[in-house]
Amino acid sequence: MSKKKSYMDNNNILSENFLKKLRDKIANKLANREIKRDKTIKKDIDNLNQELKDLWDDFNKKALKVDPNHKSYKPKKVTIDDFIG
Repeated sequence: MSKKKSYMDNNNILSENFLKKLRDKIANKLANREIKRDKTIKKDIDNLNQELKDLWDDFNKKALKVDPNHKSYKPKKVTIDDFIG
């Protein structure tokens, strides 16, 4: 018989906690899906994006008064994926 380990051997799968890791990954995916569908979180992200836009608009107006050659900065929109990797 060969001394080579079989990675599909039941004992090896259980000893490496493969099933536990798989369960945890599935649970994380389901939790992330629920977070992405939550309307209050979407509303808060939209409010955050609006406040950032207003802040940068004010900054760009002040910078144009000081330096007429200033290029306006437009921030990228924040998404839920930025907070949950």
